[in-house]
Amino acid sequence: MKHRKSFRTVAGKAWGFNFLRGLKVCAAIAFAVAFSLSSAHSLPWSWDMWSQDSIQPYEEPVLFPRESISTDGKKTKLEDRDSVELIEKGPVPQSDESIARGAKVFKEQCAVCHGLGGLGDGIIIKKGLGFYPVNLTTPAVAQRTDGFIYAYIRYGGKVMMPPYSENISEQDAWHVVNYVRKLQNPGSSKENQ
Repeated sequence: MKHRKSFRTVAGKAWGFNFLRGLKVCAAIAFAVAFSLSSAHSLPWSWDMWSQDSIQPYEEPVLFPRESISTDGKKTKLEDRDSVELIEKGPVPQSDESIARGAKVFKEQCAVCHGLGGLGDGIIIKKGLGFYPVNLTTPAVAQRTDGFIYAYIRYGGKVMMPPYSENISEQDAWHVVNYVRKLQNPGSSKENQ
């Protein structure tokens, strides 16, 4: 039986197998594996992010306990919806700062359904999910009280709209009400200051 020589030909040159070089490569691989199995790393790496406590797709977020304290230090307790709907004018005065803050929150939270101009033509309509958000600029909505619009934001609609009390703070909800009023009457930015 013949022994094979450990030579390879690469581009016309003969290369010999270097045993020490192969040993160094094996030692480097063994060191890398041993280092990765040390206590500084945990196994299995691929499950660390997957198995964390988080909201999974199509899962409802966990609600805060009643009367818990929010990050801004204000209580998150919801008032009685019927009494809130009777509030004629919101406690936050309509100002340029309030409208700007309301516009920012509206674009982040509401525009997906109601559209940037509040016309009920948001991107959700283009997806064809079978429901149509309310056009916030119609006379029927404009005749409602500020508390009614606030209640829809915080408590949700009576048919399709989900409550946004976990997403939009009380103060920001009143800013959104001021922004909706601006959408309904674009010429009156300085009204009620």
